[in-house]
Amino acid sequence: MMKKLSLTGFDLGVIIAFAVITIAGIGGWWYLSGALADAQSEDTAAKADFDKYSTKYDIVVSPNNGKILQANIDLLKAQLDPLIAAKLLPKENKLSSLEKEDPVAWKRDLDDNVHKLNMAAKAHTVTVPPNFYFGFSRYISQSPTDEQTPVLSKQLLGVELISNILINAPVKGITAIRRTYEEEPHTSTSSGGGSGGSYGATEGDRLNGFSLSAIGNAYTVYPFEVDFETTPENLRPVLDNFIQSPYVFVVRTLTIDNTAPTSPTPSTLDQIAGTPATSSVVDTSPGEVAATTTVKGPQFLFGNATLKVKARIDLIEWNAKDQ
Repeated sequence: MMKKLSLTGFDLGVIIAFAVITIAGIGGWWYLSGALADAQSEDTAAKADFDKYSTKYDIVVSPNNGKILQANIDLLKAQLDPLIAAKLLPKENKLSSLEKEDPVAWKRDLDDNVHKLNMAAKAHTVTVPPNFYFGFSRYISQSPTDEQTPVLSKQLLGVELISNILINAPVKGITAIRRTYEEEPHTSTSSGGGSGGSYGATEGDRLNGFSLSAIGNAYTVYPFEVDFETTPENLRPVLDNFIQSPYVFVVRTLTIDNTAPTSPTPSTLDQIAGTPATSSVVDTSPGEVAATTTVKGPQFLFGNATLKVKARIDLIEWNAKDQ
């Protein structure tokens, strides 16, 4: 005869706990074995891809190839470092050395620089608008905060460089210089106006947008826009001096309006030359034309027009000194 099994509450609890632990262990084993299988499958696929491409492109990972790769990197650095030192960070470039300044002192420097630029423009017979402040009219009657002075100093330096290039060319006149208002918070609602010329009544020197930092902060782009008038002949030294500057300038766009958009035609040559009405440049022989007396001196057929130029120019500050 079998005896009836008697279980206490403690025994029952142990059995239940054992069952729960057993089920959890089985579930954990099932989950982990599945994860292991997935990881092994991914590893196998990655290995297959590596073998495929290493065979296709003759890439073999080995200590010797590692040395070759490092040698190539060292060679590139040896070629690029002198270029960075000579072109991107020359000693004449002061952008990176501009720091926070007392607002009153900065305002005094601004007034002095604007006065010098206006005097230089007058000396080179370059016309500028009355009371022209070269993109900084906001600070005619006020000073920035000390936190705003570093970026304003960089922009002021950029405006000085651009203005001096135009004045020394010389161009016929500078009608506008616009800068992004870097001293304001960089939000989409704080950049009024636009580079097309739609500006507030008191902020005609505002250029829409803000500066741009490259990936990894390798360099910073400060945009400017300048309107000026010049001749085709004088536009060449303007662009060349931007290239030759110790500062990095990039001329992004040039919008040019030519006052003489059409070329002279044979029918207008007599009028241009000022020859007597009885002789014709087109219908007479060279000897006859040379014998006539003109009422005008030598006349230009090309290159004597006035160009109205709108230039978008970026000043680049190179930040990656160790790259």
